[in-house]
Amino acid sequence: MVKKPSKISKFPQSPSFYILLALLAESFIIYASVLVKLTDMSPINLGFYRIALALPIFWLMANTRRNVFKIPLKDIAFMMLAGIFFAFDLLFFNLALRHTSVANVNLFASLACFILMPIGIFFFKERFKKSLLVGAIVALFGIFILVGGKGELSVATPFGDFMAFLSVLCYSCFLAVIYSLRKRYGTLEIMFFACIGSSLMLLALALVFEGFEVPKDMKDFGIIALIALCGQVIGQGFFNYILGKVNTQTSSLLLLFSPIIAALMGFFILGEKLGIFEILGILVIIFGVFVAKRENY
Repeated sequence: MVKKPSKISKFPQSPSFYILLALLAESFIIYASVLVKLTDMSPINLGFYRIALALPIFWLMANTRRNVFKIPLKDIAFMMLAGIFFAFDLLFFNLALRHTSVANVNLFASLACFILMPIGIFFFKERFKKSLLVGAIVALFGIFILVGGKGELSVATPFGDFMAFLSVLCYSCFLAVIYSLRKRYGTLEIMFFACIGSSLMLLALALVFEGFEVPKDMKDFGIIALIALCGQVIGQGFFNYILGKVNTQTSSLLLLFSPIIAALMGFFILGEKLGIFEILGILVIIFGVFVAKRENY
């Protein structure tokens, strides 16, 4: 009996496809981070709305495939745990954006690579690949060149940088839990229950520390809705799809593209400068990723 190929198998399986998808996902995530600076809503409330507005979209899409509430309770709890990690990631991330430069936030985000690598090796028994570590270190050197060339350190604060560091710790834990679940479940089911966990945690934190807020006008609501669509539905949705196709080391490597995307987006959208140091940093990052990926697909 010949089995029909699944819809997922029709997607290209080449490394270039996943790199392009990662670039697309990170572009939407970074664009959402730029939009965060356009609203005055408190950080925890903003995180809650980002998740809450995305929740019904994931529910509608997930239920077209299966009854999500037939998933075992143990696995649902694990998915919600991933959402709790993401809730704290959003909390620290939004705080960081208000107290440090966008360049510094993206610098710390790239450090997820060095957190996920040992997680994959020790918890998921992945084989250590020397070329990945060498390439990641080269790319990180390029990120320092890129960030240093932007000259934005004057708006950075130690508190903001610490918040960015806590954010990347929580995000790395979130990705690690998602990776373990993607072997058995699709992106939509996981994101639906993760959003439930995130929204409940963020709502509780907002009520305790900020009080519940509503958007001040329709323009503010539109910005918040766009953050939810770009950052959560499209950005995180695509990146979590990638986690089911590559190992943790490779997926973490793709996060190194974030500073490049942020620099290019700043140049084309915000009119920020892109000088010789920024271009050199971008080239070094690309070379580092090239070195790292040679043995990782």
